[in-house]
Amino acid sequence: MTEQPQDELQQQPQHFPDTEAILAEYQHRKMVESLMGPIISLLAHVVMMACLVVFYDAEASRPAQVVELEMKELEVKELDTKALEELETLETIAQDLVPTVEKPTVVVDDAIDVASVADFSDAMASTDDNLDFSDVLDIRANDSPLKLSSLYGGRTDEGRKKTMQKFGGNEVTEAAVLRALRWLKKTQNPDGSWAPSQQHAMAGLALLTFLAHGETPLSEEFGETVQRAMQYLTEYMDKLKTKTPEAYGNGIVAYALSEAYGLTKVPSLKPAMEKALQILVDGQQTSGGYDYNYKKGARWDLSVACWNYQAMKAGYVAGANVDGLEKAMEKGIDFMRNVSFSKTNNKFGYSSPGSGSDYLQGAGTLCLQLLGEGRCYEAKMGVKYIREKCKVVWNDPKRKVEAGHGNPLYGWYYQTQAMFHEGKNAWKDWNSMFAPELIKYQHRDGYWECPNLVPGKFNCNYDKWYSTTLAALSLQVYYRYLPTYKMPKGIAKSEKTMMEKLDDDLGLDL
Repeated sequence: MTEQPQDELQQQPQHFPDTEAILAEYQHRKMVESLMGPIISLLAHVVMMACLVVFYDAEASRPAQVVELEMKELEVKELDTKALEELETLETIAQDLVPTVEKPTVVVDDAIDVASVADFSDAMASTDDNLDFSDVLDIRANDSPLKLSSLYGGRTDEGRKKTMQKFGGNEVTEAAVLRALRWLKKTQNPDGSWAPSQQHAMAGLALLTFLAHGETPLSEEFGETVQRAMQYLTEYMDKLKTKTPEAYGNGIVAYALSEAYGLTKVPSLKPAMEKALQILVDGQQTSGGYDYNYKKGARWDLSVACWNYQAMKAGYVAGANVDGLEKAMEKGIDFMRNVSFSKTNNKFGYSSPGSGSDYLQGAGTLCLQLLGEGRCYEAKMGVKYIREKCKVVWNDPKRKVEAGHGNPLYGWYYQTQAMFHEGKNAWKDWNSMFAPELIKYQHRDGYWECPNLVPGKFNCNYDKWYSTTLAALSLQVYYRYLPTYKMPKGIAKSEKTMMEKLDDDLGLDL
């Protein structure tokens, strides 16, 4: 994952405000937002009073004329039996979509400080909850800070409590997340990055972990950490001069900046977000796939592609203005369904059809779900494979990890989200297996390390941060995304606006 700069960008570098400016503009936006409601209310009352004065009709105060009504009994027709049966079937399906999930039973290992779990309620971090999460669907956001997509609806204090209760999280899973966040805060580099190497990618993953918990620059406990991470990533993109950076890292950075802008609407994040997204859109292969350093040759790599697909979805939701973004999402769907996936063995491939590991079955499935194709054949086969073939076992004697891409936490990150979005018994069974295993092997200080490392073979000095962020993001699945999001169908296939296409999907005529 080492960056290999090549061609220089033609555009002049953009400059971003310093750390204090980010916080100042965010606080200013919040103040404007808090005043907007009272001002609108006052103006509405003034307009109403003016209308009463102008349009008051004295004639209306005269006694109303007596009107004689004749009541007739209407003939009531019984509903067709077949129609009633269909309605009952639909109601049953709707009730089964998001069931109440049993909380996982966790047996705590010696690596965990049990006392820190017991006083969870006192240790709860306070997030910035002055946000409006009233949307019902995950649709493309606009630049207004007054209303955010429900993609982030579970990330407030109250939202986390409700969604954890509904989807099977509990105090123990949340305590593990808080230990990880506090370890990340403690180990942040002075410049806002993390780890001795691959700092831009680790900063992206760490920022995603804080954002998943609803942390913003105004959060009491983690605000400064989030602020410094945002500043680091904007400066990193400002200094980037190549059109073909390392594709793993750029995908992760674009993903983090997109979520950061989508959640906070801090203006200085938008140019950095759009620059990173434009690089990955321009670097996409004709087939819709990706390779290292955005090479356009015959080779493709699903692992690289999936970080870029996740960034596309986050950028789309955040309202990024990037040429070709919607078309790139459509190409990505086509690539996963018709290039990477093989119907011979019903599997996604790593660099050839159907050749992928267990981990990549989760990656391909999740990205199809995120891009709105969670009910297609390929995604359903991915879910089936995970349910039948994949287990969460920390100490597996058959597993020998010799390189970073063999880290099972990478696979569990994708598989956990895929099972969550599938819902029903698939999620219930997976949740009871994965959560206790991850919590059991968290170190007392709050971090995780890759299991089953082969001594002398694995030399990855960023592993603690990589493993910790992937594990924490997996344990935040209960509230990170709501399983009700939708993507408008027919992306880039018509001249309609995205809102018009969404209205068509919902059967609305506004």
